[in-house]
Amino acid sequence: MDIVYQIKQKYSTFSQKEKDIANYILEHKENIENISITNLSKATGASTSTITRFSKKINCESFVQMKIKLNTYSINTTYKEDELFSAVYNYYTEVIEKTNTLINKKLILKIVYEIKRAKKIYIYGVGSSGLTAQEFMHRLLRMGFNVSCITDSHMMIINSSILSKDDLVIGISISGETKEIVDSLRVSQKNNAYTIGVTSFSNSSLSKYSNDLILICASDFIHKQDFINTQFSTMYLFDLISTILLTDEELKYKMQLTIKAILK
Repeated sequence: MDIVYQIKQKYSTFSQKEKDIANYILEHKENIENISITNLSKATGASTSTITRFSKKINCESFVQMKIKLNTYSINTTYKEDELFSAVYNYYTEVIEKTNTLINKKLILKIVYEIKRAKKIYIYGVGSSGLTAQEFMHRLLRMGFNVSCITDSHMMIINSSILSKDDLVIGISISGETKEIVDSLRVSQKNNAYTIGVTSFSNSSLSKYSNDLILICASDFIHKQDFINTQFSTMYLFDLISTILLTDEELKYKMQLTIKAILK
């Protein structure tokens, strides 16, 4: 596991000062090799002892070792202008590979079972996660599922307050800390609905209110200055679930009916 990925995975466990260090490193990782611990302290407002403690949290013996690992990462992921096509390709390949290592086959099959048994399915997401939620809803609709997508925070809480044990809620939050999603899953779980969290952080607030938690690669921490799809790992997950669902002949038949209806 490379050092940048370790920072992303442990991000939710950091203190605020450690998050300031993490944010600085993730945004300036290509130039971190030339910075001293004193200058990093000034840039982030964190003490040198906090920086040292941060280094150890990401499995580095010292600040110097952290810089060495970051320098290695930078060499492997920095591209010249004429290599932009390869850079985007390699970025998406990295996201898929890392998401694939996080996916638990037995858990995904269990999620498929929960989707098929649910009386009603609700998918929650805000911002770009809301767009992904809508896409997944459309796929499930075309297989004949009773499913709705909710992207409004008030409607999420209202809907969650009237759920029952026969309902399934899927909440998408890459950070695992999106307040609207966390609050809605908390209320949903209180009403005995089955809750599934989709996030990149196992120790996030979302995990507390998820009967099942699916981990994906936190692609939103990579290349923040570029126009990169932060939902790519989530869509990869939903592609996988959709493909498994379509091995069911009845669901496949319903999908074919919707295709014929659209083509007429």
